[in-house]
Amino acid sequence: MHGGDIYRQQVTYDFSVNINPIGLPDAVRQVMENSGDLAMQYPDLQCQKLRIKLADCLGIRPEQILCGNGASELILAVCHMLRPQKALLSAPCFSGYETALQAVGTEVIRVPLSEADGFAFTEEYGRNLETRIKEEKPELLFLTTPNNPTGKLTEPAYIRRLLTVCEKTDTYLVLDECFMELTGQAAQYSMLREIDSYEKLLILRAFTKAFAMPGIRLGYLVGKQAVLSSVQKQLPEWNVSTLAQAAGVSALADTRYLERACRLIGSERERMGRELEKLGCKVYPSDTNYILFYVNQYGRQKSTDRNHGSEKRLCKKPATDCQAGPEQAAEAGLKARLLRKQIMIRDCSDYPGLTDGYYRVAVKLSEENRMLLDAMAEILC
Repeated sequence: MHGGDIYRQQVTYDFSVNINPIGLPDAVRQVMENSGDLAMQYPDLQCQKLRIKLADCLGIRPEQILCGNGASELILAVCHMLRPQKALLSAPCFSGYETALQAVGTEVIRVPLSEADGFAFTEEYGRNLETRIKEEKPELLFLTTPNNPTGKLTEPAYIRRLLTVCEKTDTYLVLDECFMELTGQAAQYSMLREIDSYEKLLILRAFTKAFAMPGIRLGYLVGKQAVLSSVQKQLPEWNVSTLAQAAGVSALADTRYLERACRLIGSERERMGRELEKLGCKVYPSDTNYILFYVNQYGRQKSTDRNHGSEKRLCKKPATDCQAGPEQAAEAGLKARLLRKQIMIRDCSDYPGLTDGYYRVAVKLSEENRMLLDAMAEILC
């Protein structure tokens, strides 16, 4: 269901989680080193210092921000607040939405993205989604920009059109921007500055990915104050620890940190994409710090011909060596073979809309990326 499961297998290089490759900010490390006193204090129930700092950085008001113990807690809280009968999801998308919706008994309706369009949110797809909203009248729609696992941003114009429909159908749109800060294009693509314009818009972000601190659970929701008050009633008291609040304030202090990360991610992502294509992978264009690609675990690439689903041979092994049943396929798959080299990638076959052969890898530091590519070359060539 998720990447980052390093506790049940031996992993040296974890490409299954998509966090900032330059690592934890120095200011956050200092907070952690001096966290003894923080552990003896109850957290601020309102996360006041953190919300003020966030509001200043984002150009919004503190009362428009609700902090939580990671984005996942806030997703669940929204679902508990609304208890929707129906919800719409794009496919593929982050599995946490469906998990939260199932917890409150919601009927989940998936609207598949097209592989022929690279799983991108096109204008045609937007119109299709608008039609489904009008037909189904769901109480909730989850949308991710950039998408997980594809990494593609969605044009704000398409989101505005969806919001116009959502206002009429009384549908809340939760826009997940958890990877937005790592695109280097937040100014053009984020909807944060338009939060006052829409009653039904909630925007989700997290420190996990942008500041490489998944072990310090911290996320936040942006929206209308009245809606956030209703969401907050679904949360436990003191849900955001003193350490998390202090770490968040410190992380935001280094204004150049994200700029450095985005420059690195952009150059490394382009290089990795080219190298993966040389290995016979079909690479889907990404705007952030991870790449989705397809390659048959036995070295066959999916055809780019939209008129058929044939595959062409890429590996040099005899065809008889590329035959396996389901159990052998799991053992011979790319993820399993990389794990033998203590490298973990994300197998995306459990994403609705994807199949065996789809994988996602994080963009990391140059030398780490080289290790992955060299290991894949040994397996696929």
